[in-house]
Amino acid sequence: MLLNKIPLSLYIHLPWCETQCPYCDFSNTTDSVNGNDAKLAEAIIKDINQSNDLIADRKFKTIYFGGGTPSLASTESIKHILDSVKDRFVSEEAEITFEMNPSNVSEDKIDKLLIAGINRISLGVQSYNNQELQALGRNHDRESAIHATQALKGINSTIDLIYGIEKQTPESFTESLNKIIQSDINHLSLYQLTIEPNTIFYKKELKLPNEEEIEIIEFIAKNLLERNGFRQYEVSSWSKPGYESQHNMNYWQFGDFLGVGPGSHSKISNKAEIIRFRKIKPLEGYIQNQRSTDLKIISDNDLDMDLAMNLLRIKNGLQQEDITIKLPASFLKKYQKGIDAGLLLKNRIGATQKGYRFLNETIQLFF
Repeated sequence: MLLNKIPLSLYIHLPWCETQCPYCDFSNTTDSVNGNDAKLAEAIIKDINQSNDLIADRKFKTIYFGGGTPSLASTESIKHILDSVKDRFVSEEAEITFEMNPSNVSEDKIDKLLIAGINRISLGVQSYNNQELQALGRNHDRESAIHATQALKGINSTIDLIYGIEKQTPESFTESLNKIIQSDINHLSLYQLTIEPNTIFYKKELKLPNEEEIEIIEFIAKNLLERNGFRQYEVSSWSKPGYESQHNMNYWQFGDFLGVGPGSHSKISNKAEIIRFRKIKPLEGYIQNQRSTDLKIISDNDLDMDLAMNLLRIKNGLQQEDITIKLPASFLKKYQKGIDAGLLLKNRIGATQKGYRFLNETIQLFF
């Protein structure tokens, strides 16, 4: 396995949030930034510089600032991180994405981020309906969501939208979707609300839309988006042609990614093996010592499942040469069973229409 042939992305985790969203199980803190963004930036730079063996003479093809709410950090700390890596580690055409919350968006902040080197903004709107935003525990309202969306005009950007929210109706969802279609946005991440363990919602009894209402919402999304130039290229991702997320595509094509920042995850191909690990979660602990934990070698059945959970997300499948590793014989044997069942494609790696509709069941073939 030639490491310098496997594409590498960089994920940078900035953990600050103004409030804890009740559906979120990411690693974050509601403590104020209070100058710690500068300290964390130094720790992140140190972490990257200590990762030469994992980077293995590669350039980052994409960089993604996620969180938390990265837009709570100062643009100076973001620029400091990017300046430290751009000459040594970043390819000239790299996609560099930065997550923002509508309540932190201003024309001045966006201008400073663009000057720092950001070339793609990810805006966490979730809904343009005040009732739904309150149900989600968001700290912004419809007006700030609309203003933030308008501020992104002319900028390569994507919006996150959630469906299946308490108090949501097909009509309110359609209104939110139309706000995006009428804007200059060229990419949409559309997620169904899932209730994860270790979240506030997990302990509550919620009156979520039923299965029939969910199907209606999904039908509306497909029709409206396709009629307006968007195409679905992954389970939760829709874009206009040429605006697919290169960072996420690298995940799904089984490229490598280095995660830095508290609680960040990495997947690295290391000579004859593939490893996954994460950084320690406490912010202060990470600032003092950027140590890794939960190291796991991915092989055999785990590797087959890992491959299936990523590769099969892509809507129209992949040619084998688009996949970053040689597929194991055990994976191909299970894949053939999927072909025989009409769930998987013959001449590409991907799910048929039926297999994609029942993707969770299709992936079970690889256990």
